[in-house]
Amino acid sequence: MLDRSVPEPEVPPVAKPASASKPAPPQIAVLGDAKITIDAMVFQVFEALTNPERLAAWWGQDIVVEADEGGRYETTLPVGRVEGTITAIDGPQTLAFNWPLPAEGLSVVTSVHYDLTPKGPQTVVHLAHRAPKPVPGDWNALWQSVLEALKAHVEATGVA
Repeated sequence: MLDRSVPEPEVPPVAKPASASKPAPPQIAVLGDAKITIDAMVFQVFEALTNPERLAAWWGQDIVVEADEGGRYETTLPVGRVEGTITAIDGPQTLAFNWPLPAEGLSVVTSVHYDLTPKGPQTVVHLAHRAPKPVPGDWNALWQSVLEALKAHVEATGVA
């Protein structure tokens, strides 16, 4: 018996239409980006960010900190109540929380991320505040003043 099968013709690969490509990542607005170097060990700075009594001494009132992922991170500031949820905590280097902010009559969930890096007997603190869209306000100035208050408190107390 003879094999009379006809080979199938080669079909060139079909290009994917542009709409099938990956969707563009969501836009992220950087609301604030601030850095400061503190003359203290990293664990001392982290303690000042996560211990309610220490936070009350330099940042706000009516502090609630549940220092676990999913825990509350709340305070009352002169501009209003911050009611955040911790999204990452890895002591003593990382603390991140979501912070819903009112904007244009809606609530915009923003994220605040503290990154602490030891540098000898000092700690470099980098704070980034991001949102899915711009939110009016002088966020860089706000966060720089927050970091300066943190620095003044930690350097003055020098306790863990």
